[in-house]
Amino acid sequence: MTTKKQQYIKAHNLHELITIGHVVIYTNPKGDYVCFVSDLDVCTDGTGPSHGDDYHQDETAYYNQGKFLNADKDRYIVIPPQVRSMVPPVVMGSQARLTRLDSQKSSEAVTGEIGPSDKTGEAAYCLAKMMNPKVTANSGDSRLIFFYELWPGKAAVVDGKRYKLEPAG
Repeated sequence: MTTKKQQYIKAHNLHELITIGHVVIYTNPKGDYVCFVSDLDVCTDGTGPSHGDDYHQDETAYYNQGKFLNADKDRYIVIPPQVRSMVPPVVMGSQARLTRLDSQKSSEAVTGEIGPSDKTGEAAYCLAKMMNPKVTANSGDSRLIFFYELWPGKAAVVDGKRYKLEPAG
């Protein structure tokens, strides 16, 4: 008997890119589609307020010539650095989507920040609040019900705002 997950993996010709903790990150052969199911942590990085986050940084990996993202306004996802280096297309600035699987609530996003190498499942403050209004900058949602997707090499468009792809380096 095959599960929905196994059917999805087969239908999209996916293979394992890397496993981080208990989270398997999948990609297709070209590397222009990446997905994983994880929890939801909150990122406050960027030009907006820290919301009391002790780990807040004023910059994001997406730099746009010094115009960093704002976690209160820009819906972005955070990816482990391995993803950025393991797929050939440009990752930063690429189209992304976050879906809460138990409600099918979904939002377009930009791939805008790089997190630690041992962590998955993080989104900008505004996007995290959309997915679960109860989260705060210092508390997330530990349930593995959040489906992260990104399309490396495809520049993001979120609510009419266009982002440009930014190569690593």
